[in-house]
Amino acid sequence: AYYRQLDVLVVPSRTRPNWKEQFGRVAVEAMACGVPVVGSDSGEIPHVLGDAGLIFAEDDVAALGGHLVRLMQDAGLRAELAGKGRRRVLEHYTQARVAADTYEVYRGIIAQ
Repeated sequence: AYYRQLDVLVVPSRTRPNWKEQFGRVAVEAMACGVPVVGSDSGEIPHVLGDAGLIFAEDDVAALGGHLVRLMQDAGLRAELAGKGRRRVLEHYTQARVAADTYEVYRGIIAQ
């Protein structure tokens, strides 16, 4: 219920010497609820969002602000990203899909 109250979710992760964003589950949860996501280019965030979100360079506050203003002013873009995000989750991040992908990885390892 919390996510559905949001107009947009920002994932502003910052890479550090011993850490970078590995997945960004919060982004997938928000997309599943039809919430547009804006994320930094840290680690796997761009891969997780694909074309279903807006990406900004880490620490680029102006770019983040630009994305937020654009989303505030463009209801069509918000709706487009919300739809793309939900579809992306259903195509790539359901439990069944993750289980099948994991199985294929292990199967490939065993086959070697």
